[in-house]
Amino acid sequence: MISTFRHGLLISLSVFMASALFQLARAGELTLALANSTCETLSKVEALYRANHPIQFIQLCKSSGLLAKGLQGGALKADIFVSADREWMDFAVENGLVIPDQVSSPWGNTLVVAAPKNSPLQRLEWQDLASDKVATILIGDPSNAPFGRHTKEALEVSGLWERVKDKIQTRKNIELLADSLATSPPGMVGILFKTGLTDQLRQLHTVKKSLHRPVRYQVAPLKASAGNPEVAAFFKFLHSQAVKDIFEADGFDVIAP
Repeated sequence: MISTFRHGLLISLSVFMASALFQLARAGELTLALANSTCETLSKVEALYRANHPIQFIQLCKSSGLLAKGLQGGALKADIFVSADREWMDFAVENGLVIPDQVSSPWGNTLVVAAPKNSPLQRLEWQDLASDKVATILIGDPSNAPFGRHTKEALEVSGLWERVKDKIQTRKNIELLADSLATSPPGMVGILFKTGLTDQLRQLHTVKKSLHRPVRYQVAPLKASAGNPEVAAFFKFLHSQAVKDIFEADGFDVIAP
């Protein structure tokens, strides 16, 4: 009887200590669920923050839709969620993942049409997407990637979607699109956020903002981490002038909507 009691007590103590050690290990660690288009810039933000704070960051970089669905389904765990549009943050709010009054929108972006640097295309008007100049158009997956959703909206509003939909190919995220476009054949263009342009791409056209809803990033701490002081401190830092300067230098729109 006593032996059984001691055995149960030891198991309980072991579970408690394991839990305590896990929490201690995570005490200096923050997990960020980030829209792909912000990952590179937020790496710079993290480096600046670590200069004065002994903390480690884990980045989960995916399209906003895949992040939101993963967080909702429990496949992903994070402390802060950065969505590239309002729709997926609304999804997070509706599913009780974040608290509505903690959502902010500190940054924006611009859609552009681009081609490989060696492309014979030097300049392109929006209506030219329906012409013989363009054989293939790469866009983000509208079901999960906000830059694809905004692109489809712009094509629909301008009356081009039905004329170009047979030319459309989709990519899951902005990095995949940029990589595919960089090595594409003549006649292929891509539509992506301006900040997703690489050294291998050349901008041909800026998409009129009147053709789609504003491109605004949405940021919020996850409800499960709302009481963590380290989460609160970093979330506050994300709205500082220093971070604003980093995002502006990387081509984001930092003017309040």
